[in-house]
Amino acid sequence: MNDIYKVIHSNYKKLSEAEQEVIDFILKFENIETLKLKDIKDELYVSNATVIRACKKLNYATFNELKNAFTLSRKEKQSGHSAEVDFFQIVKGIKKDLLTTLKLVDEENIEQICDCLIQARRIFCVGTGSSSQVAAEFNHNLNVLDLWTSDCSDVFSTERIPNISTEQDVVIVFSLSGEVESVNEILVKVKSRGTIIIAVTNMSSNELKSISNHSLLMYSSPRDRAKLRSGLMLHVMGALIYEKLMMKMSTLV
Repeated sequence: MNDIYKVIHSNYKKLSEAEQEVIDFILKFENIETLKLKDIKDELYVSNATVIRACKKLNYATFNELKNAFTLSRKEKQSGHSAEVDFFQIVKGIKKDLLTTLKLVDEENIEQICDCLIQARRIFCVGTGSSSQVAAEFNHNLNVLDLWTSDCSDVFSTERIPNISTEQDVVIVFSLSGEVESVNEILVKVKSRGTIIIAVTNMSSNELKSISNHSLLMYSSPRDRAKLRSGLMLHVMGALIYEKLMMKMSTLV
């Protein structure tokens, strides 16, 4: 069905003066669902026939069909407006999360993390669940910089780390919660071998931070879509480390 307002715009000139008054009255009526023929007759002093003729010239057989068209169109517009408002709120939320995360950034801390990565014999990039994507991307970026790195974004490869890591190696862990028990248990074993652990996680108190030698913290939104937005902040932290690494390594060449 065409939008009622477009239909009126296209056919308005076909209406008589009395019929135009009818349509103008309907357009201004707020609670269209409650509107009755009698309301129009009493207000405009027109006959039922005049109202029906106006409806038919707009290609609606009855007054109720015209009312339903108005109701549907207004609901669709309200729904669209709600979606726009909702999307705007998402953008505002991401902006706020990002600005808060960037305020947490300590350049000296990133510098120390980069030094650990550059000096490491091997780097193991760990991430589980949605964080595994961040770990895989960071692993790829380290490969681009020609560093020895391993993507440990699955359970099997993560479980192998305590068997092969040494004090010359580094494990960098991306975790939204910092409370993945199976991963933290593995990291305790890894740390006992003298391996340096770097955590990229949220700013709240969590076990991963207590295990790690270095922690790069981000803001984790408590509101709706928190997981999606927090995941984005993990990507931002990974990108900051990568950019700083490129700067430091360019001076070593």
